[in-house]
Amino acid sequence: MHDRRRPRRGFIILFGTRNRITGDGQPPMPGVCPSCRQPAQIAGKFYRQWFTLFFIPIFPISGSQHFSECGNCGTQFRVPPQDLLRAAAATAGHGDTQRAISLYNSLRESPTDAVLLNELLELYGSMQEFSQAVSAASAFPQALNGSERCMTTFGRVLLAMNNPPEAVRWFDAALARNRSLADAHYYKSVAHLAMRPPQLEQAIAAARAARSAGHPDAESLLREAEGRARQA
Repeated sequence: MHDRRRPRRGFIILFGTRNRITGDGQPPMPGVCPSCRQPAQIAGKFYRQWFTLFFIPIFPISGSQHFSECGNCGTQFRVPPQDLLRAAAATAGHGDTQRAISLYNSLRESPTDAVLLNELLELYGSMQEFSQAVSAASAFPQALNGSERCMTTFGRVLLAMNNPPEAVRWFDAALARNRSLADAHYYKSVAHLAMRPPQLEQAIAAARAARSAGHPDAESLLREAEGRARQA
């Protein structure tokens, strides 16, 4: 007899980066585009690079960069000039480190301050210093356990460290305090997708809860989870 058992499906966890673009909040300026040399509306925008899991942004890993885009031909131009951008990039890393040290020292004086801890966790995440974020969370448990926002940010740290089961535990702890917390539902869905094997029913349920809570990216995440469930 031939062995007719179906082969086990494999899966891949996809990490990467992507740029997210937003407007700068100012109305477009009329001018002549240096590229197409036509009258055009020149829009100011920002882009920021994010660490992604399954193409879903988890943490910003760079500062915001300002650029302009021609409404006629779509050509993009760096603003301010290139030499200023280079100077800003050269000092950004040192500035983040000093800021992290300052926040940590402030937490030592106010160990229950959840706002300070959340800011520090976000900063460590943006620097991809995830082990430092875990150490900070361990050092200030009162601040961590007293804030659903801190719990959610810490869950994102664990998710970025490829520990989705522990991330889900912290998202659930945050939701136990606030069931309407859209970010916790959203990243809980991402964590279920990152499980080995993926927990697709739980991912779909969490994505639907995120949509009900008003998360702006929940609909696309729900489509991703449902699409993978149909292919399973």
